[in-house]
Amino acid sequence: MCGICGVYGFEDRALIKRMCRSLQHRGPEGMGFHVDENLMLGHARLAIIDLRTGDQPIYNEDRSICVIDNGEIYNFQELRKELEKKGHRFYTQSDTEVIVHCYEEYGLKAFSKFNGIFAIALWDANKKELILARDRNGVKPLHYTSVNDNEFLFASEVKAILQHTDVPKKLNLEAFHFFVNLRYIPRELTMFEGIHRLLPGQYAVINKKGLKTGFFSKYKFVLQRKSEDFFVKSLRKHLKQAVKLQMVSDVPIGIYLSGGLDSSAIVAFASEQSDETVRTFCMGFGEDTDEIEDANFVADHFKTDHRNLIVKTDLLKEYPKMIWYADAPKRNLYPYYLSELVRQKVKVALGGLGGDELFGGYIWKYQYAEDVAKKRKMIPASVRKKLSSSAQNLITFQSTRGHLSDDKNLEYLKKIRHIDSNVDLYLNIQSMDEVFPRAYLENLYGSKMLKAKVREIRDPFKPYFKGKNQLMKQFMEADFQVKMVDDFLFVEDAMSMAHSLESRVPFLENKLVDFAFTIPPSLKWKDGAGKYIFRKAIRPYLPKEVFHKRKQGFGSNVFRTYVNEVHEVAKQRLPEGNIVREKLMSKDYINRVVNHEPSPALTKHYCLALSLFTFEIWYDIYMKNENLRKPRLDASRYF
Repeated sequence: MCGICGVYGFEDRALIKRMCRSLQHRGPEGMGFHVDENLMLGHARLAIIDLRTGDQPIYNEDRSICVIDNGEIYNFQELRKELEKKGHRFYTQSDTEVIVHCYEEYGLKAFSKFNGIFAIALWDANKKELILARDRNGVKPLHYTSVNDNEFLFASEVKAILQHTDVPKKLNLEAFHFFVNLRYIPRELTMFEGIHRLLPGQYAVINKKGLKTGFFSKYKFVLQRKSEDFFVKSLRKHLKQAVKLQMVSDVPIGIYLSGGLDSSAIVAFASEQSDETVRTFCMGFGEDTDEIEDANFVADHFKTDHRNLIVKTDLLKEYPKMIWYADAPKRNLYPYYLSELVRQKVKVALGGLGGDELFGGYIWKYQYAEDVAKKRKMIPASVRKKLSSSAQNLITFQSTRGHLSDDKNLEYLKKIRHIDSNVDLYLNIQSMDEVFPRAYLENLYGSKMLKAKVREIRDPFKPYFKGKNQLMKQFMEADFQVKMVDDFLFVEDAMSMAHSLESRVPFLENKLVDFAFTIPPSLKWKDGAGKYIFRKAIRPYLPKEVFHKRKQGFGSNVFRTYVNEVHEVAKQRLPEGNIVREKLMSKDYINRVVNHEPSPALTKHYCLALSLFTFEIWYDIYMKNENLRKPRLDASRYF
């Protein structure tokens, strides 16, 4: 893993060095640069494969093509053999060099050949074109912006782009709108107006004509009609191969272990294929819902070298640093602490992200989807319409006149209100996410947000909700293509790279993902149980106790965290803070929340209060700080 950055349309060598230095936490082991006419590329390296000759940039034989990348191409050895047969000559053992020659041979079609996680920048000196690409699962980030008509910047992180003083630091009100409602920023948006993210599977070509984007990969369900035994055996084969591929490394590897099915399966297959003792790591919060004991049990079973981290207090003490590394306000950044522990022992860690999205792990969602489908059949359309209208009236009443402690009923009312809208039902049952009713936003927002032209929260999700009779499949696809990428993978990348740790995701290996999209949803959610086919595939490899573990999310108790660490400081900072001064949020609403006697009934609002507190920190660091080279990140400024 590394950090990449670059400029098209002008030269400023001091700027490219500043950009690269701002990314050195992603790659502390060396910097490399390429400068051509009005083109600059910068690379900060974290050496994982080919430690001796793998420095970047990397070139083709006549140096007309130059590449820098962040990530790993897991099938590089296979591609290298193919390219050598076609006459290409290699001068390193690096996976990155394969990118150069694949582009020479196949052009933009090369990106679809890569089985890996990557953000790539390629300069074609013959065509005078800069080409950017992001892996099809969205594991690695890549941001870009235009400064003037034909001047562009790109980088792994927004902070590198902001090293150019001509890039305006203007808050993206639409991104703030999504942040308030979802607690993450979806798709191409960032918190800065004019700075965008490439989407998963997207490329961009930049030349004198400007910027043009396209997709080299898009997902769709292509279900197979095969026997259950076929899916079990095929899934098992793909799982083993995915873990094997992602264990390729010239440095030590560890595994995030929660004791659940996904991470335990990775440990099982890694132990089977490794000649060395597997290293495992787990984090807890000192709460009843912790997974420490489950992880210990699995670690003992496979005789791993295991370490635990328990963070009971001062959960927010490193939030200024976390937010700096994330470039965005965010509440669920706790993997920062675990990554810090893991990096002390290894440079690469495998995790279980993606397993729930691919194989049906979110039981509460699918159970609800099933219940809704039954109710739709039982209740005539005319009656559903009346129920929906009545629920909307109650929502409006609660939004305008109701007490805060009664807002918990909004979730139930929204489900009735949207009984015939798949996309709204999906948004309303997200775990630990809240989409506020539109009427309620009148209470939340300040005058600037009330006047802003912003999209509906459902808009980024609508492409996955066409038709009304495929609720479960639609839920799974939206989870995989939006929520997983823009929330979970975003956090995983930012918090691991904060500590120069490469985080790999075996469940998102291309062939495994392709196969998972052929499995009928009825074999993922069956008889009220999630991950049905996945459980059958891994059952011979895990102790039976693992299969009885209750599904839990990773995170601390919101109410406890708010009361113990945020309540008093929120009372002091939020009513007079940036969100109120900038007319983003209503001061009256903020006062109602922070001055209310703490109560679990207000957890919905404490989730938002925690998010708004992270926004205060983010705003101070990014919008008020003229010097983003060395911002002040000491927690004492906020706590």
